[in-house]
Amino acid sequence: MNTTLNRIFTASVIAAAVATTAPASAEIATEGKWGKAQFYGSLRALITKEKERESDVADGISRIGIKGHVNLSDEWTGTYRLEGRIVLDNGVINSDANDFHKRITYIGLKNKEIGEIRLGKQYSPHYLWTILPIDITFHNPRHYNIRWNASENSSIREANSVAYFSPSYNGLSFGALAEVDGGDTQSSGVDSYNIAAKYKVGSWQLGVSYYDRSDDTRINDAIKPDADTIAAAVQYKINNHKAVVRYQTEDVSDGTEFNTIGVYYSYTFESGITPQFRVYNLDNGIIKGNQMAIGVTKKFNKYGEVFMEYTNYDDEAAILKKRDDDFTVGVKLSF
Repeated sequence: MNTTLNRIFTASVIAAAVATTAPASAEIATEGKWGKAQFYGSLRALITKEKERESDVADGISRIGIKGHVNLSDEWTGTYRLEGRIVLDNGVINSDANDFHKRITYIGLKNKEIGEIRLGKQYSPHYLWTILPIDITFHNPRHYNIRWNASENSSIREANSVAYFSPSYNGLSFGALAEVDGGDTQSSGVDSYNIAAKYKVGSWQLGVSYYDRSDDTRINDAIKPDADTIAAAVQYKINNHKAVVRYQTEDVSDGTEFNTIGVYYSYTFESGITPQFRVYNLDNGIIKGNQMAIGVTKKFNKYGEVFMEYTNYDDEAAILKKRDDDFTVGVKLSF
């Protein structure tokens, strides 16, 4: 019965959104005095061939969702976002196979003068301000560089969390997040916390973050040691140029330390073609290696793109990432 009701609700929301969208608008949304609801999606399919592995038609972390706000008063709005995973290569929608598929689910309260408070599963300030500028640029998730040691998949979407995002004070913003899940064996209160700041002026953006992770259970019930993480990312965007430099260091409780330094550059031509380049230096104190990625993207308006990219590892980086050289082509549709 619950499954049937969920399907009816989802279909009704989508149908209402489509029916109330103005023909000139690119959004699938409905809006009124009560607030706004927008249905959105990002569908990504890859054909990839990694060294020592068979060719694979794979999903590139596709998702659909509903987001928007409810007008509570002249000063306050209630915000929300409900996002589910779609696995295009095998036809699974809203999979519950593991936490990675459960994506983002939060509600919040927002005031222009005070800022926004969110509760649920959500992006951390650490991810938004120090990871997103450099890692979202390439499409094959096998080669993202954000999952190391103790922070494996933990600094992206935090479940059981409360977060605060401040207004912008002449370009300066602050963010904080605390995870309280009540389920791990090492803490009875706050399991991990993140404090971060972003400063944007002209074409420049600086993000800095400190992450203290003291819970012991990660995605898929993996047991990982604690870690303190410090990260900074500098982004420069002007005209058709984008450049990013990122540094992160993790002090892990098992006595190891993991450092990453990343550099990214892209240039977008008027035709919508964007060549891009990224290199990461990875160092865990014993092994030090490099991962390099080059690619080209062709965008069609802002709703679709095709891409081709090659990722190369030296021997040490292949050991650290447990991945190898990979060639990928694919398509992405957004709405």
